[in-house]
Parts: sequence; C-alpha cells; structure tokens
Amino acid sequence: MNVLIIENETYLAQSIASKLADFGHVSFITSSLEESLNKGDYDIVLMSTNTVGHNYQSVMERHKDAIIILMASYVSEDTVSKPLKLGAKDYIIKPFIMDELVRKIEHYKGFKELTEDIEFLKSYFIFIQNELQTPTLPQYNPPILIKASSQRSADIYAMKYAIEMRIRFDFLSIKNIIWSEYEFDKNKTYYITNCENLKKQEKKDFLEKMANKNVLISMISDDKVDFPQIVDITNMANNLEIGSEILSIREYERIIITKFENRYPDIELAKKLGMSRKSLWEKRKKYGISRKK
Repeated sequence: MNVLIIENETYLAQSIASKLADFGHVSFITSSLEESLNKGDYDIVLMSTNTVGHNYQSVMERHKDAIIILMASYVSEDTVSKPLKLGAKDYIIKPFIMDELVRKIEHYKGFKELTEDIEFLKSYFIFIQNELQTPTLPQYNPPILIKASSQRSADIYAMKYAIEMRIRFDFLSIKNIIWSEYEFDKNKTYYITNCENLKKQEKKDFLEKMANKNVLISMISDDKVDFPQIVDITNMANNLEIGSEILSIREYERIIITKFENRYPDIELAKKLGMSRKSLWEKRKKYGISRKK
C-alpha cells in the first residue's frame, strides 16, 4: 500500500518508512503541509500532529479515503479527540514501539479490505435479488421449508430471510453429511440443501427430525410433504431458470429423465412427465440412459 508520512523528525520518518518497506508498503515522507495537500492519493496517512498543528482538518479532508493514524506527543482535544471525531482511525503516542505502529496499520488495512469485501457481496446480493420476484418473508421463526423450482431462487429467498431477520447460517448439504447422525448445535441456525435427492421414506424421516430444529431447508420440488412451516414459491414464474439456448423436446426429456430418475420411482416420474411407464422405459432405451440402482 502507498503510505504518506507527514513528520518533521527526519530520523523517525525514515525509520517508519524502512520498517513499512519490510511489509511491502511504499512510503513518501514530507514535513511540508503544502506538499502533503498537493501529493497524490494514498492508502494510509501517518500524520504527526506536531508537524501539521491546527491544519489537521485540511489534511484529513484532502485524504478522506485513506486510513489516517495520528502520531501525537500527548493527548488533547486538538491532537487526538477532534481528529478522531473527524474520521482519523487511531492514534499512537510518541515515543512508540515501531511494531505497535505496524500492528495498527495492518489491523486497519485488514478491516478496510474486509469492509470492501462485505460491501461488494452486499451489492452482488441486491443485484441478484432484484432479478427475482421475491415474495413477502414469513414472520415466523425456523424451522422453515422453502419449496422452489430452482436452487438459485431458494438460496436468494433464504439469504434475504437471514439478512432481514439478522441471523447467520451454517450451510449444510445433504450430499455431504450423514444427516441421521449429524449433531446439530441448538445455538446455531442451519441452511440445508439437496433434501429433494432423498428417497421418499428417507425424506419423510429427515423432515420429521428437522421439525424441531433451528433450520431452513430448501426443497427443489413440488412434492407434497408435511412440515410445520412451508414457504412455497414453486409457482413463481421467475423461479424457472431458462438457459440461453432453447432445447429440443427430445433433449429436454433426456435431461429430465437423467436428473430425476433417482429421485422418483418409475411410476411417479412417468406421471410427472405425462407418459406411461412403458413410454418412459422406451425413452430410456432410445436415449441410452441406464437405470441406476
């Protein structure tokens, strides 16, 4: 990162610059107020209150996007309190241990990067959420089963619930755990996906166990199930994710049979596809799909 050191004690300024160079930072040293205002933008400004005097406000306004750390000989309204109120991040009292200054710099550098990451993810979530018609959130607490036509829609709905209810999830996939043996922490809230891949009886057993847990569950299916609280968004038009290419009926049939043959028995899958069990068998043979056991 680029560091501006405003300090009239030359030896101290050079020592700071040398130490920061060990951490990959590039420093520019000045004792001139005019020069500190005219120089380019910096990520970090180390400002000696002895050097800038009562002109600290102009320096802070010029470098308002930087991490500003005060280097003061004593604590007073003008040296510490007022600059902190105007946006300086921290201060250190001279003489100080160089490692302590570096620790402060690394702390605020990490905090700034984390804040920027969070803002990026928030903006991404808002962007994705605005692409979907999201129904009103339920007022009740977990357990909640979200029935949707796509995983993306269920995830957006679950994340919106977490943000508005100010809760945080542990994320679990049925594919990656043995749910019957998993130890759930009563102090945590879980978001569980892929329960639609369970067999009919196993799904029933799973939902019965989850009925008293602190969980949100996504189920990408319109199957009828029993659960204390169900949010059904399967009929929302924007939940059906359409790719950029239009598939032929044949290709669509092949994909659907391959994707869902382990989820439903042949009779039920054939019924959902609007065909007989014999027709389903013939299409498997036609498309070269082997029935998995």
